[in-house]
Amino acid sequence: MDGVVSERDSPIHFSDLPNEVLLQILDFLDVPDLLSTSRTSHHLRDLSLAPILQRLRLQRTRAMLPPMLTSPSRPSLADLISRSIFLTNTTVVSRKLARSLVSIRLQRRLAARPSAETLVEQNVLPPECVPGSKNGKGVVAVAPALVAKKRAIERERVKDGLRGWVGSVWRGEVRTREEGVRRWEERVGVGRVWRLRRFWERVAQADNHDHAAGVD
Repeated sequence: MDGVVSERDSPIHFSDLPNEVLLQILDFLDVPDLLSTSRTSHHLRDLSLAPILQRLRLQRTRAMLPPMLTSPSRPSLADLISRSIFLTNTTVVSRKLARSLVSIRLQRRLAARPSAETLVEQNVLPPECVPGSKNGKGVVAVAPALVAKKRAIERERVKDGLRGWVGSVWRGEVRTREEGVRRWEERVGVGRVWRLRRFWERVAQADNHDHAAGVD
């Protein structure tokens, strides 16, 4: 019959498969893929945490691990050491020594760096960053980032004031120019205001003429 979909033609979703089939599929997934799949639905999450699935994964790992250990493509110990996958005692000691050398170099550079007073004299830091400086706002040292933020806020405040002043002056200039143009149009006899005035003057004159003619 038309419009009737049989069970054979209906689509089958992944979650509609039996649990046995789903467990076999999840058994072949790696740990990251299994974790991502378990987040798609509550059903798959329950299956991914099922003890039977972990038992199947251990059995498959036991079957696959011995051939992989004896495979000629297995990386050697030297390759693992060069890739920093396998760490020997010598590698650990060398890393500690390298970190110690870096720490010593940093301490020497920090000790040899110029003082805050020198940086203020060279105009690298503002005077507020030096403790005890007489900047008119106390003697507490302020971080350079805070000083830069404060100056940026002050600049924005000045810009806002300038924008307001320019806007007011510009509006005054525009108003003055419009008034001057209107007066010039009225004086010369052009423009909308003059034409309207002349129209109503003619209407008034016609009314007066008609009124006078009726009286006569």
